[in-house]
Amino acid sequence: MLSELKELWRFRELLRQMLARELKIRYKNSFFGFLWSIVPPLLQVVVYTFLVRGVFSATAKNYSAYALCGLIPWTFFQTAILDSCQSLLANYGVIRKIYLPREIIPLSYVLSNMIHFVLGWVVYFAVFAVILRFFGLGIPLLPSMLWLPVIILVESLLVTGLSLWMSALNVFYEDVKFLLSTLFSLMFFCLPILYPADVVYYSEMIQRHPWLYKLYLFNPISGIITAFRKTILEPESPGSFVVRLQGKPALPMDWGMFAATSLISVMVAIAGYSYFNYKKWQFVERP
Repeated sequence: MLSELKELWRFRELLRQMLARELKIRYKNSFFGFLWSIVPPLLQVVVYTFLVRGVFSATAKNYSAYALCGLIPWTFFQTAILDSCQSLLANYGVIRKIYLPREIIPLSYVLSNMIHFVLGWVVYFAVFAVILRFFGLGIPLLPSMLWLPVIILVESLLVTGLSLWMSALNVFYEDVKFLLSTLFSLMFFCLPILYPADVVYYSEMIQRHPWLYKLYLFNPISGIITAFRKTILEPESPGSFVVRLQGKPALPMDWGMFAATSLISVMVAIAGYSYFNYKKWQFVERP
């Protein structure tokens, strides 16, 4: 793997050029450019806020901040993996004609989405930590926010590993992209994206079998989204989201589970890159 990384570093200028090309193509002839990366989550938040407050009678003081805190990392996770999954087939002609480290292609898609991921957080803090504070609707600046770069790094490792893994598999089994789309649609409602993980913890089944909650957070993306929410936002009682849970206290940040999540993400990154290197010279033999 060390030799593969050295080879990748030698081609870093090509990676930079492919990243620049991907960013240009994404918003070619688009008037609003980058804003299209943040507008869909914002519109989703508006709809979900209406549903949660108007239909389910939730009383969370700043539900928009909580929902967007889950949607930003989820959007990066989903979009980066789906984009990179199809990247090798989209550039199959390049692979067959030119020598280059094959991983440059999916990595350029991951990095492109990572840039929008970071910019999404910039917009998030500009809106909720600066602008809306003048109207009494913002979020306070907490010391725990200093963990944000670490959590971003952990998610980036997880996404990179899965992207390399799925892109290599999709070359030989094109069902992978359809399976991923279906899986992500189901995961959207199962993971703590629109609601805090505390709501899951206080459910009847979890209370009867507490070990299931550890298993729930053992899914690294669940642990990552929860870490973002716990470090960026003040504790919010789960009763603010689900009426029947009123009086239940908010759970503290579980640093042990986050350490486990970080370890899993590192392992996924190593395993994904190893599998990609094992398969990459077989891509041109694809039937």
